[in-house]
Amino acid sequence: MRPLHFFKMAGTGNDFIVIDHRQKHFESGNASWIASLCARRTGVGADGLILVESAASAEADVRMHYFNADGHRASMCGNGARCTARLAHHLGMVTGNRFTLLSDEGLHPVTVFENRVALTMTAPTGLNLTPGVLENPRWREGGLIDTGVPHYVIFVDDVSGLDIEQIAPPYRRHPAFPEGANVNFVSKTGSGLSVRTFERGVEGETLSCGTGCVASALLAARAGLVQSPVSIETPGGQLEVQFDAHWSRVILAGPARIIYSGQIG
Repeated sequence: MRPLHFFKMAGTGNDFIVIDHRQKHFESGNASWIASLCARRTGVGADGLILVESAASAEADVRMHYFNADGHRASMCGNGARCTARLAHHLGMVTGNRFTLLSDEGLHPVTVFENRVALTMTAPTGLNLTPGVLENPRWREGGLIDTGVPHYVIFVDDVSGLDIEQIAPPYRRHPAFPEGANVNFVSKTGSGLSVRTFERGVEGETLSCGTGCVASALLAARAGLVQSPVSIETPGGQLEVQFDAHWSRVILAGPARIIYSGQIG
């Protein structure tokens, strides 16, 4: 195996292995290999792996391929896309700090600041405010929405004391969600929202989830809890979600940083 150079990156604790794939040398079809790289303790350790390429499109500057920690492809990752944009700018793959990123989900205009990346999301789809699957009468069902990947949102009084690893799996794999769903637990704070997310493909709680924060902000706004812009506290740090009245322009913004670079093999 030829040596594999990678960057370890993080967006509010959501961490990724990011590979400059302009030479297209990575075996992206090997799910078990990707999973072994993402494994904690025995691999590099990450919530997902990203390949970044120059886009073969007149509409986009950078192409992102995203894989969950289980090694399987996913259409979108908000924090992953922000990290991809940060690395593309760092590597000089783009001119200026405003450019367009292409994911499997679609086109995303981005703006890279010194330590912050703002990513324009594609319009959400699949809104269902009453899936009718919530079992705890003390909580409130926020709904299901696809913000690049499907998210089920539950409003609770306080997210801090929840045992998400035990609570979330039945919702994550509920028969009402044929594709499975990420599960977001959301509580109102004085300045915005507090969000914790159980991610499919990782099959556990992550320190942050960009698409989950977008889903939580939009459904909280729909419930009359917040207005744009929404400040969101995750276990890994703070994100901001901005949106218009029709959700035709939704922006996810927050820190994205290179932690280190390394080589495997």
